[in-house]
This record gives sequence, C-alpha cells and structure tokens, in this order.
Amino acid sequence: MKKLVFSALTALTLISTASHAQEVVRIGTLADYAPFEYKDASGKLQGMEIEIGNKMCASMKVTCQWVTMDFDALIPALKARQIDAVLAQMSRTAEREKSVDFSRIFTTAPVHLVAKKGSGISNQPATLRGKTVGVQTASTHESYFRNRLPTSSSGINVKVYQSLDSAWLDLESGRIQAVFADSTVAHDWLSKGGQQAGFALAGQAISDDAIFGAGTAIAVRKGDSKLKAQFDQAILGVHKDGSFQAVNKRYFPFSILPQ
Repeated sequence: MKKLVFSALTALTLISTASHAQEVVRIGTLADYAPFEYKDASGKLQGMEIEIGNKMCASMKVTCQWVTMDFDALIPALKARQIDAVLAQMSRTAEREKSVDFSRIFTTAPVHLVAKKGSGISNQPATLRGKTVGVQTASTHESYFRNRLPTSSSGINVKVYQSLDSAWLDLESGRIQAVFADSTVAHDWLSKGGQQAGFALAGQAISDDAIFGAGTAIAVRKGDSKLKAQFDQAILGVHKDGSFQAVNKRYFPFSILPQ
C-alpha cells in the first residue's frame, strides 16, 4: 500500500513539475553581426537583439534557447524544424514571406555604402563602375546588386561573404572598395576603428522597399500563428514600455524604432 501511495505521489509531482515547466523556444541567430549579435571574449552571446530578445521571452513566459549559425542557414533551419524562430536583423520582404511568416516590424534602419573618404564613391551607381563591393550572403544587400545592378550592365563587381567581419577586413586592406550594409552595423564598425582608418558612409542612404522591405522582423514557420502572435505582443510591449528605446540608446546615437 505504501508503495502505491508513494508511486501516486511521485506521479503527481512529475505532472505538477511538467505543468510549470516553461516552453522552450529555439531562436536562430548570428554570432558575428555586431552590435546586434556577437560573442564576447568569454564566448558568451551578447548584443542588442539578444538583450531585447531575452526581455521578450521573459514577457512571453518562455525559455529562450539561442542557436547560432550562418545567415543563409537560418530559413532552411526554420523550415526543417531545427529552430522555432529567427531573430537576426532579417528584413521582412515579399520574397522571404513566400517561405516563412513574419512578426510585426521590430527595427528599421537605412542602407548605406561604406568606402574610403575621398574615393569618389557615392550612392550613384556610376561611381562604383569597375570597383568591387562586399555584401553578406543571402542578404537583401546582395539581392539589391543582383537584381538592380547586375555586373553585366553596371560594371560593378560584387563579392559575397558569409560574415561581414571578413568584408570589413577586406575593405580596410583595399581588396574591395566598398561594403554595402545597414547603417546600424556600418556605424558600429566605423565607431570601433573604421572612421579612424579613413572610412565613412558614402553618399546618401539607398532606398528600395521592394528589395529591403519595411524593416526587420522575427521569422517563424509558415502557419505558426500562435508563436507569431506571442512575438507580435512581445514586440509591441518592448516598443511601448520604453525598454527597447533604453537599449537602443546604449548602442546607437539614432533611433531604429519603427515609426
């Protein structure tokens, strides 16, 4: 009889523990896209999106499990159910919406070329003829050049990188003449030494809503309306309670809050 009572109590304890266990949400992200995602000297994942992502997961009452990989692997991993969501400065575009669903807009930022001061490079395509521009693979920046300024007609060469870290190194060494990226990551690189080495934003920001989308958002699998709704509510929460703005100010001298 004691064994039966003990077994029953054990079973009740396990059921109670399971009912209070938080849901785990595996979020695919990057480890080399400062200041949004990067690893510090100890190997710990840091960055603006990691900070705000953890705040959102807390409000959703779920446990975040961050999974790092290359940018071009994120959507395939999401579709293969290796992760549940993507938070990695992924622009919400019509092309990507064919494969995944997106939350409400999370951040916005202009797109810029970065080049050596005095190089003559600007946002005008003619200034890039015969030169090489670095872009991250599978990014909207790569798509812009492939679709709007193909080498065959523009004379602009494009070099694709798995990580922008490598592109910045090639820019500094002179192996490429410009990098095309969001103004946020460009600002981070320039403020950490790029500006001192003689580089700056080149010309005006480049706009193309059809390519770049309205901003970045969190991607989830097609049809995962529950998780999408949870992230929509969490994003609205951090935007409205001031926590997004507080973290934003520590990383950038300008706002990336959607208007």
